[in-house]
Amino acid sequence: MLAPEPLRLATWHAGEGDHVRINPLYRSPVVSLGTFWCPPDDVRWEQENYVGDVAHIAFPAAPVWISGQDDELALAGPNHAMFFNAGDWFRRRRFNGYGDRSLFMVVSEDTMAEWLADARFPSHVAKLLPRPYMTVRALARAIADDVDALAVEERLLALGHATVCGAFGRGEFRNRRRTPAVVEEAKALLTARYNERLTLDQVGRAVNVSPFHLARSFRRHTGYTLHEYRTQLRLRAALDRLAQGDEDLVHIARAVGYSSHSHLTASFRRVFGVPPSRVRRRLT
Repeated sequence: MLAPEPLRLATWHAGEGDHVRINPLYRSPVVSLGTFWCPPDDVRWEQENYVGDVAHIAFPAAPVWISGQDDELALAGPNHAMFFNAGDWFRRRRFNGYGDRSLFMVVSEDTMAEWLADARFPSHVAKLLPRPYMTVRALARAIADDVDALAVEERLLALGHATVCGAFGRGEFRNRRRTPAVVEEAKALLTARYNERLTLDQVGRAVNVSPFHLARSFRRHTGYTLHEYRTQLRLRAALDRLAQGDEDLVHIARAVGYSSHSHLTASFRRVFGVPPSRVRRRLT
C-alpha cells in the first residue's frame, strides 16, 4: 500500500510580479508547518487569495488586515492566530507598510473534524494565548534538529489544538458577533504605538468613543482588556528580539515600552512562565 502524500502547503502564484515565499519546515499527511513571506509590493495585495484544499492556521509575525469572503477587514498581528477554511477566498491589506510574514500550519480534514463541531473555523482572526505564541516559534527552530516524525507531529497537533481551543473554546461555539469598527481602530492604534504610555482616555478619544464603552466592547470582542492587549504586544515583541541575538535586555525593555529590565523580566515570567534568559537559550 502506498504511503499517504504529505499535505500540500499553500502555493500562491500570481505570475509576473509575484514575490511570495513559502518555506516548508515539516510536511506529513497529518500536519505540516511552514514559513510565509509576502513583501509589501507584491501583486497579491490587490487580489483575492485562495486558501487551497486544506485548512490553515497562521501565526502572524507582522500585523496585517484580513477578511474572509463576506467579512469586514480585521487586524491580525502577534496577539492573534489567523484561521482559513479549505476552499475559501480571502482579502488582505497592508498595515503601515508592513509585508505579511508568518508561520503557518496545514491540517488534515480528519483532524479538523476532531477539533471542530462542523469542521470549519468560525472566524478568521481570534485570540492567541501566550504559550502557543512561544511554542510555535520554538518548534520552528527545533524541527531542523528533530526529525523524529512521531515527536514532531505530536507536538504540532498539540499546538494546533491548544490554538483552536484558546481562540474558540471547546465544544460548540457561540454565535459570531461582528467586531465594531472602533475595536479594530483601537487594535490598530495599540499595534502601532504599543511602546507608548497611552491612557484609556487617549485611546477612547482617538477612536471617538467613551472610555467605558471602548473598554467594555474591546474585551467582549477580542478576549483581551486594552491593557492586556498592549502588554502582550510588548512581551511578544521582546520575545522576538530575544530570538534574534544578544541584544542587551535593558535595550529590549526600553524599546518595547518598559521602564526597566526588571519590570520586563517580571512581566515576561508571569505571562510565559519562564524568564527571558531561558527563552533566549531555547530560541537562539
